Amino acid sequence: MTIALVALTVGLATLLAALLWRERGRRRLAAALAESRHARENVERRLRGAVAREELSAVIAARDALLHASEEPLLVFEPGGMLARANVAARDRLGVVPGRRLGELDAPPAIAAAVGEALAGEDPLPFAMTVPDPSRRHFQVHVRAFSTAAGRGCVVTLREDTLEADYRESRQLFSAGVSHELRTPLARMLGLVETLALPLGEDERDATIRQAQGEVEGMRRLVDEMILLAGLDVTATDGVDRPDRRADVAAEITAAISRHQRAAQEAGLELGGSSTRGLLAAIAPPLLATVMDNLVENAVRHAGAGATIHIAARGLAGAVEVTVADSGVGIPAEHIERIFERFYRADPARSGPGSGLGLALVKHVAEAHGGRASLHSVADKGVTVRVVLPTPASRRAGARGRARAS
Repeated sequence: MTIALVALTVGLATLLAALLWRERGRRRLAAALAESRHARENVERRLRGAVAREELSAVIAARDALLHASEEPLLVFEPGGMLARANVAARDRLGVVPGRRLGELDAPPAIAAAVGEALAGEDPLPFAMTVPDPSRRHFQVHVRAFSTAAGRGCVVTLREDTLEADYRESRQLFSAGVSHELRTPLARMLGLVETLALPLGEDERDATIRQAQGEVEGMRRLVDEMILLAGLDVTATDGVDRPDRRADVAAEITAAISRHQRAAQEAGLELGGSSTRGLLAAIAPPLLATVMDNLVENAVRHAGAGATIHIAARGLAGAVEVTVADSGVGIPAEHIERIFERFYRADPARSGPGSGLGLALVKHVAEAHGGRASLHSVADKGVTVRVVLPTPASRRAGARGRARAS
């Protein structure tokens, strides 16, 4: 009986232990399954918010390509002011290097201030900026902020408008110069008219009338040159060779000498010229005549009595060079750099004659036709002005090259 009871007790204990072990196993399994389900859900949530590696790589590559393909400077700042990226245009024109913080960058102060405002939560307005070095450039600057998990970053874009800014400045200077140049002869004409109201002898009256006529002619010449310059400002030659754009250089030199011989003799100057026959320049004959008239008149006016003036032309590779040289007093070295500017005078005290547009017009005509103008002077040894213009043959060759490229 006792043995049976003991056996029964042991059996029940064994059964109970088995049941307890089984229950613990079930609970462990349930806990494991719950943990597995939770982990799976976390993984699924992360995968739903993640981007495929290939897609992310494509987006980064497209961003970098867009950044570096832009011809305008682009800068990308991370939160905290670190310059993360700068394209080639930004490095070349602004001299910035990625990997440096805003305070360490050699960036223009206006950009640094705008970036600081953007990172601080403000929205900077677009602004204009001039960068003086290494060459003067003018930009319109836009700063746009973006948000990240680490804070605010920003993108800086710069659009260069140096040509437009220079044009606006030149227009203002030109308008001021025109006002001055018209005011001076008008004042002289007013004085001459008032003089004519006085009792004058016949000779005095005739001399005053001739002076007034000279002032009117000077104003007419100034207006004509301004109209020509304005036309060259807003139009450009199309590079097409046409019969009305071919000038016989030797014939134009002969005609210029004929037109100015009397004025040269009256000024005590010797005027002559030489040229190889058959030279053609790709420019309308009236414009080449205008170029020569301005150069010869300038030499007659300033060379000084006893000097010689010589007009010459020679052929170059695909071009013709026209030279007007005198043996006069020359131009001081400090004035040569600005001598082709509109209304610039080497002698500021001199108010006439002359419009102050002659050499500017020569340079403008030459460059509008694909050529160039230059001046060399030595004090007390004279001035030499060279104008190089393309030939019709080189103009045709250039047109064929552009046609093949297109």
